[in-house]
Amino acid sequence: MRKQLISLLLFGLFIISFTVFAQNEHYPKKKVKGVEYYVYSVQPHEGLYAISRKFGVSQADINDANPQIEDGLKIGQVLLIPVTGEKVELLNKTVEQPNNQEFITHKVEKKQTIFAICRKYKVSQEDVRKYNPAIVNGLQEGMILRIPVGKIQKPTEKTDSGEMKTRVKNSRIENESFIIHVVRKGETLYSISNKYKVLQSEIIKLNPGAAKHIGADDQLKIPVKSKLLIDKFNRLDSNVNADALKKIAQIQTFPTKKHRIQIAILLPFMLNQSTIEPGTNRFLDFYGGALLALNEAKAKGISADIFVFDTEKSDDKMMEILNNPDLKKMDLIIGPAFSNQVALIGDFAKKNKIHTLIPFSSKVPDIDFNPYLYQFNPGYDAAARFSTELLLGKYKKYHPVFVELPDVDLFDDGKAWSDNLQNQLSEKNIKFSIINVTSPESNDFSSVLESDKKNLIIFNTDKYGYAAPYIQKLKSIENQYPAVLFEQYSWLNQSGKLADNIYISPFSPMLNPDELSSFNQKFISAFHRSASTDLPRYDLLGYDLTNHFITLIHRYGIEFTEKMGTNNYSKWIQSHPLFERISAGAGFVNQKLYVGDDKTE
Repeated sequence: MRKQLISLLLFGLFIISFTVFAQNEHYPKKKVKGVEYYVYSVQPHEGLYAISRKFGVSQADINDANPQIEDGLKIGQVLLIPVTGEKVELLNKTVEQPNNQEFITHKVEKKQTIFAICRKYKVSQEDVRKYNPAIVNGLQEGMILRIPVGKIQKPTEKTDSGEMKTRVKNSRIENESFIIHVVRKGETLYSISNKYKVLQSEIIKLNPGAAKHIGADDQLKIPVKSKLLIDKFNRLDSNVNADALKKIAQIQTFPTKKHRIQIAILLPFMLNQSTIEPGTNRFLDFYGGALLALNEAKAKGISADIFVFDTEKSDDKMMEILNNPDLKKMDLIIGPAFSNQVALIGDFAKKNKIHTLIPFSSKVPDIDFNPYLYQFNPGYDAAARFSTELLLGKYKKYHPVFVELPDVDLFDDGKAWSDNLQNQLSEKNIKFSIINVTSPESNDFSSVLESDKKNLIIFNTDKYGYAAPYIQKLKSIENQYPAVLFEQYSWLNQSGKLADNIYISPFSPMLNPDELSSFNQKFISAFHRSASTDLPRYDLLGYDLTNHFITLIHRYGIEFTEKMGTNNYSKWIQSHPLFERISAGAGFVNQKLYVGDDKTE
């Protein structure tokens, strides 16, 4: 019986292999620099892995032939796929052995990866690939590899659970520590740079080969400028044990004969504390706005079961909630609020295929390869792209001036935005100036400012208190050197700014007064209190986002992702998100941003 099963499996594999290569003959061919390729158009829902299997070539080969796909595949995109015969001929070529280089041989074991082999012999993957070009199509059991002797590299540390853990190197490269990142399947240089908040050029500087190609199990050196970054990722990688769950409350049910939409709201209400912490009211406002949206949905015949969980602020509490069996039945999860808890929900959402909206955080781990995550706060990358478009259009006559403050925290969103914006302006050949300051008294802004045009001032921090002394210095000379402050949205209510200020945010600066008045009355009537009027309005955010997703689910079902680019005609007051998938197999990030003018005089 066992032999028959093996024979059937082998026969099945033969049929699959035959089908792959037989189908390839139907695609047109094209020669580029003497190498023959199939010409292939990407199909809907098709990823790089599926295409590589279809043609029997490695993902690395496809990447090398199509460098434009680094940021993901697009439907209808034309790819060049190496013809297998050409590749076999290339692999059979003899690899030249350098003088005085000694080798040992290794026989590939079952399910062994190149990463495991490199760790065993303490050599780099680059060297193993260099002397064994046949592994470009993947390792196979029984393959004989040549391992160069003397190419020592410290292994990655292994945890008690057997999982690979990022190890911090003590080495210094140009006065910067670095950590080792093991590339996961589907990751790109863009997604890795975004995860660690560093520029792609900085990663390439430490890993020259990454400019051409990176693949699964590759090890990349990631520059680290502060111990804070190391600590952060150690925290994210740690396992947290949870106790039994206690469900907070099932708040409200809208009965109907139709299918009820199951929604869970995960926010830090801090119900177990005797006093309300500052800032907790904004989450109550958000929840109130969400309930008003659901009440309107009820009037339209849309029903929903709403489950509300108090996440507090701890990882333990979050893990308790994730262990609740009811959570696996949800059609939509909204929350959590804090970044440390956001990091915990990604795997749960992906494993259980539950659409999960992150309404506040601009740092959503794993969104680059988790199709069930939705990030409302666009983050610094989208903000930099939008800012670049403004400087190419509406503000093209302005002179951008970047004010570089010293000792800004690596995780400062303002710094990430400023660095990214500089990089994009350079790519677009937009001229700008930079001034590195040390104190308001000792720095002369006139050395970089222009007197015959407006200077757009951009600080590398989102902390107003840090920038405020330098803003005062600019105020004293703004009559001579016209200046406009490109401020952070959180600075709107601050005093002492320049006469002219602009900002960008996912919140519309123009609210319809009639709609706003009607909403305020409904909020007071329902909850017997007024919501906070500080910007942004969290009650309006809860209303807009809940309305948006309820409308999508009601119209298109839980497979609504195919309609994300469609105008769903949902009612909104402050925000109308435009969620777009950032790359193949990734989650969705809101790309809708607004520009506002904030004149203080």
